[in-house]
Amino acid sequence: MRIEIVGRRPLLRRVTPVHRDHGGELVLDTHGLLFASPLDLAAMAALANTAKAQGASTTIITPDNPSTSSYLERMDVLARLPKGSRVQGSVPQQRRAPRADALLEVLPVSAVTEQELVDRIGLIAFTHLDPAIRGLAFQSIGELIDNAVSHGASELGAFAAAQVYTGATTGRRGMEFAICDTGIGILEHLRSNPENRDIQDEREALERALRPGVTGTQDKRGNGLADLFNVTEAGGYARLVLRSGNGLASIVARQHDQRRHYVTAADRITGTWAWLRVRYP
Repeated sequence: MRIEIVGRRPLLRRVTPVHRDHGGELVLDTHGLLFASPLDLAAMAALANTAKAQGASTTIITPDNPSTSSYLERMDVLARLPKGSRVQGSVPQQRRAPRADALLEVLPVSAVTEQELVDRIGLIAFTHLDPAIRGLAFQSIGELIDNAVSHGASELGAFAAAQVYTGATTGRRGMEFAICDTGIGILEHLRSNPENRDIQDEREALERALRPGVTGTQDKRGNGLADLFNVTEAGGYARLVLRSGNGLASIVARQHDQRRHYVTAADRITGTWAWLRVRYP
């Protein structure tokens, strides 16, 4: 199977070209990649490690754009591919400056590394985000981490990445965080609660999961994923993209206004991918 990862933020879109002509090999073809979001980075690691668990090898074709290729190396995408994966193309060498306060390179996530991830995200949020929203943003990201570790747990774990943006080029400051687990997915998780056994497909499961109080357990644990938008209470702007199975949800929120869009994607993924962007003036 060859996946064309091209353009800007490609895995946030509904359609990513997939060609099923490579037998037992996964080819991550990023030669046309221009800009990668944290979700693109974490998802490539999740895809490759899932393929290995299914008996397939992985080849990554690096971006033609030298800066994009360098960024994949800088963010540890190549380092998180399974042992024995092939790299086709050039990877510019560079001196890596410490950026722990602004970047989270792709990090394998499990119950063992969860605290390290929380500490890294806390450093980034409290270093760069406005005091009015940084605590709320940290809580929202913590909800995604908890869901991946508690509900998306699998032998392969999950992969996370993050980056802050100073606004120097766009005029808008903010932070992006992504976590891609390799677990059972939102549909099966919700169906484990008898109250949700009527859900028909992944698209409906995503819509249900974002309602206040909905959970796959019978414990009352607050608003769950609905809490992801608490940052907007302090004047921030948030966008969430969730992918699970062949369902895709995109929600944009500003203060009390939310625009929700749920679709069925062209191809299925294993587990759940989540990407949260927080911005403020």
